[in-house]
Amino acid sequence: MTAEARLDEALIWHIRLSDQGASTDDWAAFTEWLEADVANADAYDRIAMADDQLSHTLAHAPMANLAQNDNEHGPVRWFQRRAFQALAAILVIALLASPMLWPGRDLNLYTTKPGEVREIALNDGSSISMNGGTRLYVDNKSHRFAKLESGEAVFTIRHDASNPFVVETDVAILQDVGTVFNVRRAGENLEVSVAKGAVRYNPDNEAVTVSSGKKLRASKANSVPVISATDPQTVAGWRRGQLSYQDSPLSEVAVDLSRAIGEEVVVANDLQEHRFTGVIQVEKDRKLLFRRLEGLLSVRATHTASRWQLTS
Repeated sequence: MTAEARLDEALIWHIRLSDQGASTDDWAAFTEWLEADVANADAYDRIAMADDQLSHTLAHAPMANLAQNDNEHGPVRWFQRRAFQALAAILVIALLASPMLWPGRDLNLYTTKPGEVREIALNDGSSISMNGGTRLYVDNKSHRFAKLESGEAVFTIRHDASNPFVVETDVAILQDVGTVFNVRRAGENLEVSVAKGAVRYNPDNEAVTVSSGKKLRASKANSVPVISATDPQTVAGWRRGQLSYQDSPLSEVAVDLSRAIGEEVVVANDLQEHRFTGVIQVEKDRKLLFRRLEGLLSVRATHTASRWQLTS
């Protein structure tokens, strides 16, 4: 396959998955495509970065508002604007060739597979621990910038008021204030839990401070943060094989379990929004783990060659 054809496929996947109506089957097929060839993941990364840059550019262009359909409300991505659809591929390819995608940064991509944990030591004594199924960029020049594309990571940061550490996601920008904090990206949602110090959410806009013992949730659909209490001792409990929840949907629990055990865990549609409060100890013995989950979550767990399924 040519590089251009691979970029075309990546662009189609990016547009398809940016639709809020993307299904579980869509995501499963996308994962299969990503794992089929390492070059697919690289192509998708380039498309995603080009999208971020292009969307920012169009949002500040005088013609941007004219390009939107009068019936559309709220922010619209470049590939949803009728005036740009015919030019989408040309614009993306042009941006991919531009050295200005990440001005002043030398980004290195780190990834983990589901069930894998990885430690990154930064040159200032800070560190990042990556949970399974995570994609994270770190700036090799300064080691004071990271972009969490997907998954979950805990940041243990040496504070420097003159050069604060920044974590960027597609939902918000986070700035450390002498901190140990966990960032989780799942679907459209962002969750930040602080064990020590504090984090500033969108410092140039809302500038909401999340202190130790607090958890912040936001989403692409609603970036207004919701803050609640959390036990600092449970923050990043996944490093100890403990998953803690407070009134969380089973769909979220399934994502975390998949990331922790390296096998897909799916929840029946009628259980997606069922809520759970408690702690799950991830056992190495999978049969024992899911037998205990049946009682803990009031579900039935069945295993096939490719996944665990939780049903009523």
